Amino acid sequence: MIENPLPTLNLTFKKQTGKYHVVAGAFRIEENADKKMNQLREQGFTPTDLGVNKYGLHIVAYSSHENRLEAKQSLRDVKNSQNRSAWLLVKEMEN
Repeated sequence: MIENPLPTLNLTFKKQTGKYHVVAGAFRIEENADKKMNQLREQGFTPTDLGVNKYGLHIVAYSSHENRLEAKQSLRDVKNSQNRSAWLLVKEMEN
């Protein structure tokens, strides 16, 4: 008799929090935002879907941070290695 056939996996996913977001792009079409999220995951990022802004654009972030200086460093790293057009958005996350 097998008591525990599969080992318990302790998978934790870090919820992105904070009000400082390193933005990868803003997309009019939701499928394009989803595609960008998948690309960022494949590149090792933990992207954040920031929702739709007042202009109807779906905002996708490389990462979100609680600390402004940490966010600025992340932005510099992304601009130097991934996307020179990345920018910093300051927006409180809604729960």
